[in-house]
Amino acid sequence: MDSAPSRLITERLLAALASRDLRRIEAALSPECSWRNVPHPAAEGRDAVLALLSPIVTWSDRVQWDVLSAAYDETTAWLERADRFWIDGSEHTVLCTGVFEVDVDTGTVRSVRDYVDLGEWRGRVGPALDAMTRRSPDAVVDRHLAAVVARDPVAMAADYAPDAVLRRGADEHRGWRAIADYFDTVPARLDGLRFSLERSSGDPAAVYWELTDDTGTVVARGTDRYRIAEGRITEQTVDLDTSDF
Repeated sequence: MDSAPSRLITERLLAALASRDLRRIEAALSPECSWRNVPHPAAEGRDAVLALLSPIVTWSDRVQWDVLSAAYDETTAWLERADRFWIDGSEHTVLCTGVFEVDVDTGTVRSVRDYVDLGEWRGRVGPALDAMTRRSPDAVVDRHLAAVVARDPVAMAADYAPDAVLRRGADEHRGWRAIADYFDTVPARLDGLRFSLERSSGDPAAVYWELTDDTGTVVARGTDRYRIAEGRITEQTVDLDTSDF
């Protein structure tokens, strides 16, 4: 049943996972969804599922789940997959079979039971995620700054904790979704501007930055201070020396 609703809905979820954008993943999941990586207990509710998926999705530079074989009926999809993650320059692939139950009325996934090769996961992906949690504050900030320079809004938000706070002048963005929404606006505002950055080490890490236009005129200048815990930005404060860009 190639046109079954379960196929269309699960393909939407796979595309959301490939985007690495937690907001798209959230939209593809039912509020009451559950996700169980057998034999572990299930994550119950959309927030718990997002917390389960967040580290591997946001710390990956690329995510691609290849479907090796599949079967569909109206409300259930059975997918044999090779789940591929690129983390810190290396690819990690884990074989998995999942049962996806969908809500046809809302077009969302309401439950997933994943049967993962735990040996592969623990031997390949686990150490890579552990290394990400042990990164120095300098390494975390450098990854974030590289995303800003690349004008990649999803990558800009990737290293923030789910409950992080970004304070920028008088504005405050609280939580990953709000921070990601803010970074969506950044590429257009940076158009035609050049960065000059100077970072100091430590915790909080500080970055002194300046934006200039094509004539060399300073458009904006300020200092970002970051607090880091377990490889994630938990708090960022931006002190502006000029008006914002």
